[in-house]
Order: sequence, then C-alpha cells, then structure tokens
Amino acid sequence: MEGIRKPLRVVIIGGSLAGLMCGVALKHAGHSVQIIERESNERQSHMAGVCLGLDAEVYLAHHDRLTLTFSHRSNRLQTISDNQPLRIFVNILRDITSWDTLYFRLRSCFDGYASPFYPSPPSAAETDGPAVYTNRHEILDMQRTDDGNMELEVLNCGTREVANIKADLVIGADGPDSFVRSKYLPNTKRQYVGYIAWRGTVPEAEVSAATREIFQRSVTLQLMNLQHCIVYTIPGPNGSLEPGERLLNFLWYTNESHEALDDIMIDGIDGHRHHNIVPAGRVRPDIWAARLSEARRIRLAAPFLEVITKIRSPFIQVITDFCSSRAAFEDGRVLLVGDALSLFRPHTAFSATQAAFDALRVLDFVDRRISLEEWEERVLRFARLHWSQSSWWGGYYQQPKPIAILLALRYWAYCGLDRIKSWWLGEDPLLRTSVNRVVPYDS
Repeated sequence: MEGIRKPLRVVIIGGSLAGLMCGVALKHAGHSVQIIERESNERQSHMAGVCLGLDAEVYLAHHDRLTLTFSHRSNRLQTISDNQPLRIFVNILRDITSWDTLYFRLRSCFDGYASPFYPSPPSAAETDGPAVYTNRHEILDMQRTDDGNMELEVLNCGTREVANIKADLVIGADGPDSFVRSKYLPNTKRQYVGYIAWRGTVPEAEVSAATREIFQRSVTLQLMNLQHCIVYTIPGPNGSLEPGERLLNFLWYTNESHEALDDIMIDGIDGHRHHNIVPAGRVRPDIWAARLSEARRIRLAAPFLEVITKIRSPFIQVITDFCSSRAAFEDGRVLLVGDALSLFRPHTAFSATQAAFDALRVLDFVDRRISLEEWEERVLRFARLHWSQSSWWGGYYQQPKPIAILLALRYWAYCGLDRIKSWWLGEDPLLRTSVNRVVPYDS
C-alpha cells in the first residue's frame, strides 16, 4: 500500500465485533470508514457471553469512549457434580460481558448509534474520520482496478439495486462463512468437530438463592464422560449488571453424529434443516423435551438441572472451526480479520480477543508502524496458536484421551514456535493466558 494517500477510504465487510473494532480504531485514526452489513441495525440477540482478554482490554483502553462498566470479573473456573462438593478446577481470569452489550457499545463509538444499551453515544472528536454503517447491504463481488484501488459491487437487500464503490483498503470481517475468504481461499471452510452446544439463558432472579450463590462469580463446569456443561453470568436486559437482573448463560456440549444432526437441526416451524444454528424459537419441542429427559437421566448437578429446566427459548449451535493459511491479498489492499480469518472453538472464549488483536495490528499496518509481511505473520501466528489451544481444550472435554493428547502436542508445538519467534524478534510471546494466577475475590 505504499504511495496510497492518507486518510484512506476503508470498506469493512461485516459489521459484527471484528468489523466494528477495526472500524472504530481506523475512524479514531482519521480514516474514512464504511461498514457494509447484511443484517439490520436491530440485530437479533445472540444470547451469548463474551470474554475480554488482554488484547481486548488494551483495545478498549485506547478506543472505548464510554465509562459505564459493562463486564464482571471471574477469577476461576470451578467444577461441581451431583455427588461432589464445589471445587476449583483452574485459576483463570476472565472479564465477562455479553455479545449484545459489547456490540452496541462499539456501535455507539463507531457511528453514534443510540440504543437502549447506550442511549447517549459519545461525541466524535475533531480528528475522527467519517464513519458510516450501511446495513441491509451485501457484497456481490470485488476486484482490483487498473488504478490499483478495489472496486466492490454492492447489493441493496431492500431495493435490490446494485451499486459500485471504491476503496483503498478492504477488510474482510464477515465471519466464519466469509465471502472474502471464499474468494481468495475457496478451500478453507469451517469444519464440524463432532459436537454441538445446547444453549439458553435464564434470568438469575428465576432460580433459587442457592443456585445464584454458586454461579454469581465464577464460571462453573460439570465434567462428564465425553460431554460437559458450563454456566456463567452475563449482563441482563440493556446490559444491566445489577444482581437479580443478570442472566445465567447455559451451555451443554454433547457429541453427535452427522446422522443425528440431520434430525436435531430440523426447524420446529417450517421444517428446513439448519446448518450451524437452530435459533431460539425454532428448536423442535420434542428435541428439547428429549434433552431435558437426558439431563435428568444422567443426573446433572442440581444447579445445572434447575437452570436447564427454566430455559424458555433454547437454541442449538453446531461447533465448527478452521484456521486460514493467509490473511493478506491484493498486495495488502484486502485483509482478513477475526472469525473470517480463524474460527476458534468456544471453550477458550477468545473470539472477541482475536478481533481486538487483529484490529490493533490493522491500525499498526495502516499507520506504517509494521510492514504488510509483519502484519500477516503476526495475525496468522496469533490465530494458529489460539485455534490450536481451543482445539486442545475441546479435545480434553469431548474426545477420547489419545486424541486429546495429540491435540495438546500440536498446541504445545505452536507454543514453542511462538516463544522462539518472539525471542528472535525481541517481543513478548503472542500466547495470551492468565491460567494459574491466583486472585482472590473482593469481599
């Protein structure tokens, strides 16, 4: 991108967390940014938790212009079973919020979007570049023009009109089913890893005081043979962290064959087969009733059983992953970031942190603090390292021990390469972990 004028005209494909993080950072650096997003402004709630790792904290320290607290700290991962007391599984620090709370916070910082979460967005600074969030639009194609710019063919999903726009830089932040990745890396696709998550949320006010006490601070696991459950607290309506207003986020991971998926993933209303998620309100009643019966049969620990039986709108997520071999195309005029670059399994809760890391490195590249080669090497090393970590954790929880050991060996090999590379470059390792840091809770 040598010789391209500044400020840049940046088009970001995908307006979720990774796209917004890149958009906010580039806007704050004075660039002109347009985000193209297929969905509407009022997006359906993901009912999902988000953990903020080191890079997310660094990102927010530089680019978050709101002051209201929107996450809570969990200092450990604890386990419980039907016949054993609560015990610490591992000391690990996690700042937890919800997807919705973080999404609307980033929107308010990007284009001043007012929502029930943040009705008073922060004011733009004089040095900010223009920021436009174009929803209900889809990219049909893009190509490099004779003058070196990128030209994108954009469909208005409402009117069906097609227009062309130009950009100095295109950022593919369009998630696991990325159009950008499919164009440049058509053989890199998300792969089913053999298990799914049965999910839902319950207002903490609806469970017993004893159950609230168990889940109020720490992420809690129940480990079983080739399956596990996890519950943790996330913000409630409009991002509330007030006790009694928060939500308990429930996930139960079970191994399922492809044949079983053909039944589980059938829509409860119109009968079509979903591929990756059966949304809330679409899970078949007989499928969910069978899951509740299984929970009672295998004797889920009482707090977990209480939560799952009170889920009103369950949804089902197929667990997939992939890791790309490249991140930059068209001589650096097209970049892949976030889940479009690499999809982690959810056990490490690292998707938002990857988005933050990639956004910070994009800013380094655009402002010429690092070269294109350095940018791609770092985001790919970070992606492979934490993708392999999430695969190992998934293997530990869900797969036979020999497979888990092989996944652990691959992860440790990436850790070794990361340390050697970082030592050679005189930098800190890219592995992000807070495991075994013992931090007591405030009274």
